[in-house]
Amino acid sequence: MTAIATAGVPRAGLFQYAANLPYASATYFRNISRVARYLNVDYAESCRIEADSTKEEDVKGFLLRLGGSLSSGEDEKEFLARESQVQGENFANEYEREVEALKRWTDAYVALIVAAGLIVIVAVISMMIYQVGILFVVGLALAMVAVSCLGAWIIYVAAPKEIKTRSKGPSSKLQKRVARISTVTMASAAVVGALMLLLRLDIGWILMAISAIVFPIGLLMRKDDSNITKKDEDMATVVRVLGNVTAATGTTVADALNKIDRRSMGHMEPEITRLRLRIKAGIHPDMCWNALVEETGSELVERTVQMFWDSISVGGEAGAVGKSSSFFASRIAFMRSSRQMTANTFTWLTIPLHLAMVGLLEFIVEIMTLFSTGVANNANALVSATQADLGTQGPQINDLFTFGQVNLTFVNVLVTSVVLVLTASNAFAPKAAEGGHGLKLLFNLSITMTISGALMIIVPLAAESIFNSILNGTP
Repeated sequence: MTAIATAGVPRAGLFQYAANLPYASATYFRNISRVARYLNVDYAESCRIEADSTKEEDVKGFLLRLGGSLSSGEDEKEFLARESQVQGENFANEYEREVEALKRWTDAYVALIVAAGLIVIVAVISMMIYQVGILFVVGLALAMVAVSCLGAWIIYVAAPKEIKTRSKGPSSKLQKRVARISTVTMASAAVVGALMLLLRLDIGWILMAISAIVFPIGLLMRKDDSNITKKDEDMATVVRVLGNVTAATGTTVADALNKIDRRSMGHMEPEITRLRLRIKAGIHPDMCWNALVEETGSELVERTVQMFWDSISVGGEAGAVGKSSSFFASRIAFMRSSRQMTANTFTWLTIPLHLAMVGLLEFIVEIMTLFSTGVANNANALVSATQADLGTQGPQINDLFTFGQVNLTFVNVLVTSVVLVLTASNAFAPKAAEGGHGLKLLFNLSITMTISGALMIIVPLAAESIFNSILNGTP
């Protein structure tokens, strides 16, 4: 609205433009326009009526201020410029606070996962030493599952909420490619997993097979997210340069595209080159700018272009519009960089943490299984030796320890369930902290599934080798 107001459009046109925007806030301006048109009241009174009917305090305050400004005769351009600056500062401060809170919660998540994992490990070891009740062990395992899910959910809630990839559907080349193969890939992963389960293959091989199938989708979406980040950072330069050149030369944006050095556009150079060629070929400028937005697949680029080109096309001041659009794009890009640094640190901390926790769980359970099996197989010899040394009145070996009485099937199911929960939680938490397209989750999930599957296969072999070397007395 600030950018479009520089064109000096009538008040009714300004509100109608805001009402047609594809955003949630457009509903308020749509209602204001309807009240002003059908009830034959001025826009100041319409703003007050709409403010009284909304429960959102921020929106209510803005509409009341807008109504007061309109009734006082203040120029809309000055009010909107001042208000946009205030709203921008409020949004930036809130975003920074959420990023700071996200840092604290990521540290807390690591502590929660370590503590919960140790609790399960202690519970499993206790089953070897003493006849611990099954309900007690199950309760501890459920507590770990609840703590893991709660930690991931808190990170999702604490992370700043924003749309990075265009919400109107896939548009960039990578997004279109993923849209074509995602359905088939996900169905293939489900079918392969079901068949391997029916064949009673080890869960480790199932996890690794599924991760190998879904990994390409996650990798493509992560690559697309990286491309969007680079283009978002350079979009501020594009609109600022175009606005300044257009204002300085007194020409149109199409002429300004021919005068600028496209190499200064950074990662937006291919899109700007195609934009210039399309406009030069006589294609309608609106279609050319829409094509640029679709090729990037970025929500920030779409909003920036909408702010810049829509204002220019109705006669807005090129210099002022370029400055406002550039400020908006650069501020969002800077805040995202701060969040990305926190998310990257958390991601690279979660991966070795997952490796250590799953490896420790699998190793302890395998050692426990080998030891319990060995004790059970030699139970008769142990009982005979005990009776020979202590007599029939002495305590029996089964009364002292429960090594051979552990329900190994229950322990394996319990630990496998905990590992699967950790696999999902440690994949979702970094994705929630980083944001972006939902399919990026498959990249993290494929990594955690590969780690869990590999450890389920390798750790038992390593533990058996270590156990046998100790029994045989070999180094």
